[in-house]
Amino acid sequence: MQAAQAPAQIVLRRLLRVGVVLLFVSVPFAFAFVALRYAPPAHIEIAGQPVAVKPVLGQDTSRLQGGALIRPEHAHVGLLGTNVGVDVSADWNRLIPSDKQTRQYLIALWDDPQPEIQRIKDAARGYVVTWSLIGFLSGALVSGGVAVLLRERRRRLAGYTPEERDLVTSYNRRLRVGLVAAGVAGALVLDAVGLATYLHRDHHVVVSNPLFAGTTLEGTEVNGLMEEVLPFLSILRPRDTFYDTVARNLEEALDNRDDLRPHGDSMTFVLAEDFEDVNGMARQVGLAAKLVDADFIALSGDLTFAGKPIESYIIDTVDYYSEDRPVYFAPGLHDTEAIVHAAEERGWHVADGRTRTIGGLTMLAAPDPRVSLVGDFGIGDVLRDPDVDLDKFISDTTSEACATRPDFVLLHDHILGQEIAASGCQRVAVLDGRSYQFLGPRRIATTDGGHAYELTNGSAGGHVSTDPDPGNIQHPARFVILTYSPTHRRIGYAVVTVFPDASVTVTSRIPLHTPYAAAPDAGSAGAADGR
Repeated sequence: MQAAQAPAQIVLRRLLRVGVVLLFVSVPFAFAFVALRYAPPAHIEIAGQPVAVKPVLGQDTSRLQGGALIRPEHAHVGLLGTNVGVDVSADWNRLIPSDKQTRQYLIALWDDPQPEIQRIKDAARGYVVTWSLIGFLSGALVSGGVAVLLRERRRRLAGYTPEERDLVTSYNRRLRVGLVAAGVAGALVLDAVGLATYLHRDHHVVVSNPLFAGTTLEGTEVNGLMEEVLPFLSILRPRDTFYDTVARNLEEALDNRDDLRPHGDSMTFVLAEDFEDVNGMARQVGLAAKLVDADFIALSGDLTFAGKPIESYIIDTVDYYSEDRPVYFAPGLHDTEAIVHAAEERGWHVADGRTRTIGGLTMLAAPDPRVSLVGDFGIGDVLRDPDVDLDKFISDTTSEACATRPDFVLLHDHILGQEIAASGCQRVAVLDGRSYQFLGPRRIATTDGGHAYELTNGSAGGHVSTDPDPGNIQHPARFVILTYSPTHRRIGYAVVTVFPDASVTVTSRIPLHTPYAAAPDAGSAGAADGR
């Protein structure tokens, strides 16, 4: 009878060993699922407020504030055969501000939320990849550590005599059994939690609230406090397709414009300024950069009106539609430290008064020395740096230009730009703005009796006054596409004009020494006075 049991015990022991091995092999995968379940949420900033993003395996919706807003957006991971939804948390008071003017800043964001939705998707994707990898590697480290310890134990036992080996194994049997039992129990618990995470299913049929038909919230189920509050807010207006139409017309206008794309050593960049919260035009500038395959975007200031963190979504709009092309940004009067910080956080190259090399060209970008008080309902300006007034700004920027001889100087105010251009130290042109009317290139007499060029942009937001108007443009909006050959210093510009009827025109490529012949509509677009 004992002879018959011996083979059975051997088989059972081998099966147990195989089971333990398989259990510990599963540990890295279980760690990965557990990490996804219990890791802290990712955090991003949207419209100046921190937003927590938490992916949920098995959930087929994305939810805000625990389900106050439920939308059908989610991802499906075919490899796992499961859905991944997202739970988003934000500050109620900032999400639905009571102040009417603050809500006005958010209108453009709600009209085109796609750039921020993409940032949430990117944060969720990064979360899943990062934490599943951290979990898997942690589990692999634990399992690998156990394997190394077992191998080291066997190596040491192999060096003993049979009598010593039997003595050691007999003496350590109880400890060994306890450790194996604890390890197996821990692995089983971990596998159980990991399996429960993987098998979790939260299917929800989204019942769209008919009240939101025709708005940016169409297709959203709303419950709780949000259901009571949202219908009465001015931010919920029918979705306007104006800028969708503009985008299609822009694509058509730039189709087959190979003369505006980089060739050989030539570079292309898009120059714009004065969005002042016109998110739809920030979209067109970014889109134009993508359509002509621009090397970078140059912005000469006034991204926002009040310079509040809540307006920073316009930065994400430029990045989204340009497909994250480099942006060189010279802050204007309306660009407060909050906006500058937000731009730096997104990886923009913010002007610091020094010359930088960009591909084959050099550019000196300088922030305007003043900051407007309009955001705090004040009048006038304050100095960005108490030690740098207008005279010192002109002196410092001119000195840097004369010391480094950059191809371009980028700044906000064309009045200051004219004085810097008069030094003649820039090799090609001074690029600036702060003019409601597009002035184009102008020949400037230099102090040494020669001449230089200054190209002054108009309002890319279509503004003719300082009154905030983040909606559809009421006047022609313009920006420029420049092509430049560093080797031959040949430069040309093309003016993109978006009209209030959503039509778009793009001029032919014009040499820099040729003045811009303003279209009839530009004559009454507004004075060139500084703002």
